[in-house]
Amino acid sequence: MEAYEALESGDPERIGRYRIVARLGAGGMGRVYLGRSPGGRAVAVKVVRADLAEDAEFRRRFAREVAAARRVNGVFTAGVVDADPEGSPPWLATAYVPGVALSEAVTAHGPWPQGPVLALGAGLAEALEAIHAVDVVHRDLKPSNILLATDGPRVIDFGISVAHEASALTRTGMVVGTPGFMSPEQLTGKPIGPASDVFSLGAVLTFAATGSGPFGAGSGHALGFRVVYEEPDLSRLPPRLRPLVASCLAKQPHRRPTVATLLAQLAEAAAETPGETETADRGTVAEADAGGVTGEVVAGGHVAGEAGTHPPTRPGWLPAPVAASVHARTTVQSPALPPPPAVPLAPTPAPTPDPAPSQPPSENPEAVASGATPTPTPSPSPAPRAAGPTRRRALVGGLGAAAAAGLGFAGWKLSDRDSAKEPMGSPGPSRRTDASPTPTPSPSPAAPSGAEKWRFITGGLVYASPIVADGVVYVGTETDFLYALDAGTGEMRWAFKTGGNVNAAPAVADGTVYVGSEDGNLYAVDADTGRQRWKFRTGKGRSSPPTVAEGLVYVGGGGRLPKGIGATYRDDQDGHVYAVDSGTGAQRWKSTTSSRVEEAPTVADGTVYACALRGTAYALDAATGKRRWEFTTGGLLDSVVAVADGAVYLSSEDGYLYALDAGTGDRRWRFAAERFVSAPTVVDGTVYLGGGVGELTAVDARTGKRRWRTRVSKEPFVGAPTVVDGVAYTGSGDGNLYAVDAETGGKRWTFPTGSPVNAAPAFAEGVLYLSSGNGIVYAVT
Repeated sequence: MEAYEALESGDPERIGRYRIVARLGAGGMGRVYLGRSPGGRAVAVKVVRADLAEDAEFRRRFAREVAAARRVNGVFTAGVVDADPEGSPPWLATAYVPGVALSEAVTAHGPWPQGPVLALGAGLAEALEAIHAVDVVHRDLKPSNILLATDGPRVIDFGISVAHEASALTRTGMVVGTPGFMSPEQLTGKPIGPASDVFSLGAVLTFAATGSGPFGAGSGHALGFRVVYEEPDLSRLPPRLRPLVASCLAKQPHRRPTVATLLAQLAEAAAETPGETETADRGTVAEADAGGVTGEVVAGGHVAGEAGTHPPTRPGWLPAPVAASVHARTTVQSPALPPPPAVPLAPTPAPTPDPAPSQPPSENPEAVASGATPTPTPSPSPAPRAAGPTRRRALVGGLGAAAAAGLGFAGWKLSDRDSAKEPMGSPGPSRRTDASPTPTPSPSPAAPSGAEKWRFITGGLVYASPIVADGVVYVGTETDFLYALDAGTGEMRWAFKTGGNVNAAPAVADGTVYVGSEDGNLYAVDADTGRQRWKFRTGKGRSSPPTVAEGLVYVGGGGRLPKGIGATYRDDQDGHVYAVDSGTGAQRWKSTTSSRVEEAPTVADGTVYACALRGTAYALDAATGKRRWEFTTGGLLDSVVAVADGAVYLSSEDGYLYALDAGTGDRRWRFAAERFVSAPTVVDGTVYLGGGVGELTAVDARTGKRRWRTRVSKEPFVGAPTVVDGVAYTGSGDGNLYAVDAETGGKRWTFPTGSPVNAAPAFAEGVLYLSSGNGIVYAVT
């Protein structure tokens, strides 16, 4: 679980017998709150979304899930302690324990050695054994639902687990799970059984051993397509682990091992792989509740509620850096829970004909208490220091200060540079406590390249590139917000809330910001005020990033999804590219494509170039939408194309970079790259692209011959670069931004963020603006 978030208007004060004191997060089926029982017991309360709560069929299924989940009781599981499926709304509660999830530990410390991964797998297999013993299928086993303790993992989030006998009650179109970790049968709407969790376990172990899933990175639809139709990439797995994972990831459920067989294989392999890592001493285990049921303070903010004690620490269970972090947290007595954060409502604005910009949770409680408009405060940056990579990842860096402030374990850090999510409602180590805005001092003229100028903590995951226009940085988040930040200071000017995650980069033109959302709409927002001007429906899936040219906004989307996510790959034939009047939001034309268009169209010389996910690129007349040509590759197309000097460059997941004639679509050349490559960037006759093995490559744009190749990162993913003044700036899955000489490929400097940098940075006035996965926007000289 993440750190506490302040309660907002509309949040409940009490659920059942539990007083609600803070937000913990949100998922596909509802929001999770931190609650406190009358006796002081900490609980995590999941409240079902209102639209699902009104569905009688869902309530029936949810009641069965809760009844089944109550029966789960295993050493490596954490079950339900209270629930009311008939409540208004329905809810369930688990004992709350703060700590670190597997996803966060791998992001902070990197991939694990073979021995600890095998031990992890054995613990998870034992957890699945307990879950399946009561006819429950978890259906969302993923790194963020696995918590780390000194004596083994904990599987959490039974709120979306499904009783096996009730799985047929799932509504048409409802898919529970996470792309990249869901089984093929989940994605294609086939019956779900225990073998589905075995598939997810194989994907989890791949993530732990390599830092990425077995089907790469990209959009949810791209990941789902690979899961259903393509083989996993297991080339980087260690030899003892590879065949075990391969058996878990078989496409057909009957070809996967049973949990009992897998547990025996993993336990045997773990016993045969000693001495690969050191482990921390066990130390004291703190009790997590005051109500008589013993629960460990485990690594992860959720549950450990079964009675009794756990086995002693197992040798080789955790890599030394992770073990030290987890051990430090499990040996600290949890202080009393904080009182409910004081977050009074902001003053109600006067009625206006247009929707006002929404306000995200405040990060400056004193400003709110004084009646000021809630405004997330950018953290002051430390003094500029020489750039360079760092592997010191202090997961418990802020623990002492947080405990002293009575905030429990909320104030921990993901790296030695930043907090992934500092506790809202309390100043963290780098925050001011006065009510005034917090301008960030600019670096001195002598500040080195790669020095931080300011940072802004959004409070949600950020995967999209920021955009800079007229002194303002615009960036979207997975908390449904589009933020406008002052480019000089990082102060928030406004925040606009859409109806879904904003995982698409916006476009800015003539005083208007255009942004797509996962709610299937394209929004036009006033750049000065953050008020909505209009919105345009692009389909039932997410809208692509928009492109603005000559008074029109070009945006991609998709239509019907007949029977869930799997139908996208087989049945859905109505992807679209739209041209929309930039002033009014009226549709000018619509062009149908073979499948969904999820990335931004590119407009050049009166032509719109767009990629359909299933592998076809289109050239459309910008004025009429009439098709000029199409070109089909052998793999998915889930990145934007580049156009320069009469050529179109596109990266396909068939392992090639293509150069096409912009006028005819004829192929000029193709360059053998690798399966997972970034979108191409073309500057001064050179095509630059990042790759899935940590490399940045430069290719001659005229001939297709490689000029140079540099291993930038030890981690697998390197994103699309931004090339300015002879330097290529690219982010990596290892949490760093790299500056590379565009002529030679030599590294110049590194800026660490502590979380994956997947999106290309923006550049303006000598400053780079980048977003990291943990929700922080940085300005870097």
